[in-house]
Amino acid sequence: MSGMKRRAVWALALFWAALLVCSVCLGRYEIAPREVAHILLGGPADPTAAALLFSIRLPRLALVAFSGGALAVAGLVYQTVFSNPLASPDVLGVASGASVGAAAAMLLFPGAFILRQGMAFGCGLAAVAAALYLARFVRHNRVLGLVLAGIVVGGVSEALLMMLKFCADPQRQLPAIEYWLMGGFQNARWRDAAAVAVLMLAAGGLLHLLRFPMKALSLGDERAWGLGISPQRLRLGAVACATVLVAAVVSVAGVVSWVGLIAPHMARLLGARDIVKSMPAVFFMGSALLLLADLLARTLSAAEIPVSIFTSFFGASALGIFLVCGALQRKGDAL
Repeated sequence: MSGMKRRAVWALALFWAALLVCSVCLGRYEIAPREVAHILLGGPADPTAAALLFSIRLPRLALVAFSGGALAVAGLVYQTVFSNPLASPDVLGVASGASVGAAAAMLLFPGAFILRQGMAFGCGLAAVAAALYLARFVRHNRVLGLVLAGIVVGGVSEALLMMLKFCADPQRQLPAIEYWLMGGFQNARWRDAAAVAVLMLAAGGLLHLLRFPMKALSLGDERAWGLGISPQRLRLGAVACATVLVAAVVSVAGVVSWVGLIAPHMARLLGARDIVKSMPAVFFMGSALLLLADLLARTLSAAEIPVSIFTSFFGASALGIFLVCGALQRKGDAL
C-alpha cells in the first residue's frame, strides 16, 4: 500500500474514533469527555449522566457501529459474488423484502423480537432469490438485469408494505411502522446491540472464511470451477450470510439505505480493492458513515430526524461525485 493510501486508512481510523467520542458526548444532554472517562473508570459521578451513558448512549453507539459495518460488508459481498458494482441490499431488494417481513411481524406478533428477525431474514432471502431469478432473463447485460430485477422486487415489496399499513391500526400500529421504516436508533437497547453483534460475528465470520473463494468467484465462474469451487453453492452461502447481516439491522433499526452501496466504493478509494484485505476497511467505512448520520440525526434538531434522510443524502451525493469524476477522467483520457 502506498504512503498516500496508508495515510488515508489512518485518517479513516482517526475519523471513526472521533465519531465514537462525539457520539458518546453529544446529544440533548451533553456529557463532557472528562466526565465520560470518570464514569467509565468507576469514579463518583452524576447519577443522571451515568444512567444516560450506560442505558442510552453506549447501547445506541454499539448498535449504530455494528449496523453500519454489517450493511457495508453485506454490500461488498453482493458486489463481489455477482461481479456487479451496483449490487447492494437496496438494489437487490433485500432491504425492502426484509422490511416486509419485519413489518408483518410488528403487525401480527407485536413485541416478538425473535420472530421479527426471523421473518425479516426469510423475506429478505426470498427477495434476493426472486431478483436473481428475474435477472436471468436479461442475458445480454447482467448489470442492467440485476437492477431491473431489483426494481421489480422493490415494487412488489412496496405494494405488500402498503397492504400491511392499510391493515394496521391507524392510531397505534401504523405510526410505529411508518416511523420505523424511515430508519432510526432511538429505541436502541443492549438487547438489540447484542443481537446484531452475535449475528454479525456469526455471519461475518463465515464470510471471512469464504473470502478467498469469493475472490476467485469475482474472476469468473470458469476460473472458480478450475480451482475446484462450486459457484452456485458459494453464491448461495455468501448471499445467505450477507442477508443475515441486512435482516439483523432491518429488524431493529428499519430501512437504512445507501450504506451497503456506497461504503465499499469509498473504501476502494483508500486502496482496499481486494476482498481478501478490504473487509475491515469496508466495515469501518460503513460504521463511520452511519455514526455520522446518527450523530446528525439526533443533534441538528430538537426532534430526532430519521437516519435514512442523511444516509440517502450522503449516498446520492457520493454517487453523483463518482459519476462526474468518472466522466471527467474518461474525457481526459480521450484528449
